[in-house]
Amino acid sequence: MKTRARALLILLAAAVAAPALAETPRWPEETVRLFATLPVQEGGRVKPLDTLARFTLLRLNGMRVLKAETPEGRLRLSATEWLLDVFFRPELAETYRCFSVETGEVVAALGGAAHTKKRDRYSYAELAPHRDKLMELARKYADTPAEKRGWMESQIVSLGEAVVLFENLAGAFDALRRPHRFPADSVFADAFPGEEGVPLSGMLKRMPGVLGEMQARRADMSEEEARKTAQEAESFFTALETDLAGAWNLAIFPPESPEASAWRSLAEVAAAAFQPDGPPYAEDPLLPLLEKLAAAPPASAEFAEAARAFQTASVARAAARGEYRRVPLEHFFYRTQFLFYSQWLFVLAFLAWALTWAAPGSVWMRRGALLSLLPPLALLAAGITLRCVIRGRPPVTTLYETVLFTAFVAVGTALVVELVNRQRIAGTLGALAGAAGLFFAYRYEAREAVDTMPAVVAVLDTNFWLATHVTTIVAGYGAGLFAALLAHVWILGRLLRLRRDDAAFYTAVSRAVYGVLCFCLLFSVIGTVLGGVWAAQSWGRFWGWDPKENGALMIVLWGLVLLHARKGGHLRDCGMAAGAVLMGMIVVFSWWGVNALGVGLHSYGFTQGIWRNLFLFWGGQGIVTLAAFAPWTAGPGPKQS
Repeated sequence: MKTRARALLILLAAAVAAPALAETPRWPEETVRLFATLPVQEGGRVKPLDTLARFTLLRLNGMRVLKAETPEGRLRLSATEWLLDVFFRPELAETYRCFSVETGEVVAALGGAAHTKKRDRYSYAELAPHRDKLMELARKYADTPAEKRGWMESQIVSLGEAVVLFENLAGAFDALRRPHRFPADSVFADAFPGEEGVPLSGMLKRMPGVLGEMQARRADMSEEEARKTAQEAESFFTALETDLAGAWNLAIFPPESPEASAWRSLAEVAAAAFQPDGPPYAEDPLLPLLEKLAAAPPASAEFAEAARAFQTASVARAAARGEYRRVPLEHFFYRTQFLFYSQWLFVLAFLAWALTWAAPGSVWMRRGALLSLLPPLALLAAGITLRCVIRGRPPVTTLYETVLFTAFVAVGTALVVELVNRQRIAGTLGALAGAAGLFFAYRYEAREAVDTMPAVVAVLDTNFWLATHVTTIVAGYGAGLFAALLAHVWILGRLLRLRRDDAAFYTAVSRAVYGVLCFCLLFSVIGTVLGGVWAAQSWGRFWGWDPKENGALMIVLWGLVLLHARKGGHLRDCGMAAGAVLMGMIVVFSWWGVNALGVGLHSYGFTQGIWRNLFLFWGGQGIVTLAAFAPWTAGPGPKQS
């Protein structure tokens, strides 16, 4: 009933949305800053509200900023500004086109009018009239396992989840905005005399006692009075439950007790007040401050003052618990965008290396290209380091972080190889690997749309093994993939007959492939042995043929095969190049393929929906491997002059 009423109001609001948006003042910068650094707890981790806003908007919108259309042009809102509108100006936020829909067919299936553009963004106001149909279909399709759903079914489930998420955020403070009113003939009127509207804080302090007194004298009530009391109590709890429906997931109240670890949401504070011998959450001094904030006109001086008071009190309590010191640093990390600038500086570095191929004799151009790799590599290192400090963890604990660290290792390896052989190949590939790695990290983050610095799962809750086993294994991944990149140069160069008369060039590339494969094998062996020791401590056995363990073993065995075959003269330059490409395929299987299987003890890395891309990658690499054995590729190369 509440949703249908809201939908009707939204249709009316949509008619005046554009002029209302134009007349609505922007949030003051100070207010945005206060909320951006406000501590909240989500997923067992205390983080700035800005982080929650960024990943929520990314989940809904596919971007971390919102572009809102106004009569005066396009308005660009930060994630925190958008979330402030959702919290405190929901009628306005409902007109923003913040729901990314892959195809208009999804909207048409709900009975709505699809936009002309196939992939577009829709507002809640456009979707609300079809909400019932959306929820009906989403619940129906959600019963089907994700891997068995059709593409359209998955899109509808995803859109339904996004709409519910938005509604919960928009209703997070409904209970604070709607003081409870009792009619003059209400059985509760005498308990709240002369009050037109009872705020939530007052209700939570007094209503449990009122209900207790009524229950105590229930035996003395007439049948009619008892029935009326029960009906009004039920009506009260129904209204309160409705107002608090969206407030369960926003844990914004730090516990006052230093022993408690879980922060509380507004709904949990309210629910505790009515529990027998429940904790006195209703006495929390933050509650009236939040109440004052919700009652103030948005973007006004009164609102700014209330925001400052609540943020100051919340920060003080979180700091006293030792949970705030990293919140400003995390806000700084996301605001500074180290990884974004690193990615584009790698692109510029790649262009600088491309210029060296146009002037191969220029020493200064090569030196400049070499130096161009340092700023993006430093930014990537700074980003990884800041993430370590923020989380208090080693550099690799999640799949997302494996991408960052693999890119770092690949670029670092490229620098070393370039300094040794000076062929410009490693430098060019290093810039390419850095840009591609960070682009892949960005796409993975956008696809998952969840916090990339979550609380560490129990099986990984050990900094020693994360710093040794996981880091060395991922370093091996980076080296193995870079060896495969170098091998591509050898194979494609010979296949296309590039530099046919330059034997030294191909010899240098082949030696680089061999050296990087040795580096890959060294770190893979160390990491695999350390992983076995960790498994013996955690699971009581050194080796159990788990898929992830098998993936690591495949890397080690294939590395040993290649090096022994080369030592025995069974493989030469061509065979080593083909073997290095196969090593890249094995690394990708160990890195991503075993996660896609969805079985084994390494459940913290399971990933869905990537098999198609994996097979496309393996297919392409298989073609490159076969190309290595074409007669003009594998045949005798140019002779040394």
